[in-house]
Amino acid sequence: MKTFELHDSQDKITAKAVEASPAKLVPAGSVLMVVRSGILAHTFPVAIARTAVTLNQDMKAITPKGGLSSEFLAYQLRAQESTILKSCTKSGTTVASVETKQLQSLPFWVPSAELQTRIVEELDKQLSRLEATVTTLQGIQTKLKQARASILKAAVEGRLVETEAELASKSDGNYITAKDQLRKHLASRRDKYSAKQRFRVRSSEYKEPVRPNMDGTLFRIPEGWEVATVDQLADGTERCLTDGPFGSNLKTSHYQESGPRVIRLQNIGDGIFRDERAHISVDHFNTLSKHSVTGGDIVIASLGEVLPRSCILPKEIGPAIVKADCIRFSPSNQAFNVSYINYALNSRPVRRLVASQIHGVGRPRIGLAGIRNICIPLPPYDEQCRIVAEIVRRFSVLDQVEAIVQNSLTRCGMLRQAILKRAFEERLMPAALRAISAGTKTVFND
Repeated sequence: MKTFELHDSQDKITAKAVEASPAKLVPAGSVLMVVRSGILAHTFPVAIARTAVTLNQDMKAITPKGGLSSEFLAYQLRAQESTILKSCTKSGTTVASVETKQLQSLPFWVPSAELQTRIVEELDKQLSRLEATVTTLQGIQTKLKQARASILKAAVEGRLVETEAELASKSDGNYITAKDQLRKHLASRRDKYSAKQRFRVRSSEYKEPVRPNMDGTLFRIPEGWEVATVDQLADGTERCLTDGPFGSNLKTSHYQESGPRVIRLQNIGDGIFRDERAHISVDHFNTLSKHSVTGGDIVIASLGEVLPRSCILPKEIGPAIVKADCIRFSPSNQAFNVSYINYALNSRPVRRLVASQIHGVGRPRIGLAGIRNICIPLPPYDEQCRIVAEIVRRFSVLDQVEAIVQNSLTRCGMLRQAILKRAFEERLMPAALRAISAGTKTVFND
């Protein structure tokens, strides 16, 4: 439902399945609408089916009769988008939906076939120009996304800034390598664990973190770099790598207006935190405290099309827990630059390496064990900091361009609605559009 005309679909159904099920065959020329979806919070998708189709429960179709043009009906529905979203939306439901009876009661103008054709032709002409502009702007957005990916790729390959080895070669030649740094961090983890065991009645043997699998080719790393697993980069504290509660321990019905936060997949953007809010009670939070996270932690998505995908929780997040399919990763911020680790997790080279560990076609997933095994190219600490500073500098330029493009797209959306509104307010065409009671019948199909 992302285009005005639909000629095909991703999913198919056989004719035999249609005959043996409640599914109805909607004829070509029908106008399709989304009537149940989160997108209805701001958009009412409308499209024309150019071939016979069937619909799922989130869709409805109008088959126009009595000389009413499909294009004219679709444009008029788009013109009434704000009215439909305000007056036809059901209240008190978890997912936004449109009330069919209220939609059926909307008034429609049905002028002569000649005037319908003239209006559609004029709208096609004006909106096609606008869509060409939108396509250009969306192309710029794609290039900006590609530019970000290229910057991160260069960062984890040692091509974004001068390496510590290169800088050292110009001076005394001395610097702390990533290998030495990692060895020191792992020794510190082991010592802290041993110190805690002295005060326990039953001590357990220290479990070494997962090492990189060096059997295959990982990364071509520069001099002074090392390859480390997520498990090795963790700070070694209890539950420094943990997932969220599953099943009935945390359900949507537990959410409320305020209280400790629940960090969900919706919060994990492509390297950035998205402030989508969900809360639970303090008492419920206390029962799930082993899944708690704090500001500065990295949260990794274990489910979704793009894996791994991670973000850093803001310092002001307050009491919070992770939901199922979200992994809390607490790296050592004393030994490593957390921002660098987050950027690396979202880079193409790391994602390409992780692809072999992802399971599931419809719902791609990587388990906690797989996340522990994720390998990251690790530069020396000072180089990590310089890489992060350069990424931030370059991303800030892209952010400015992206803001301009997004503002232009918003204006295009407003202009589209203004054109449609004028078309049905007797301003677009020289001849006035008259509201008549033609008794046109329409057929609604689920």
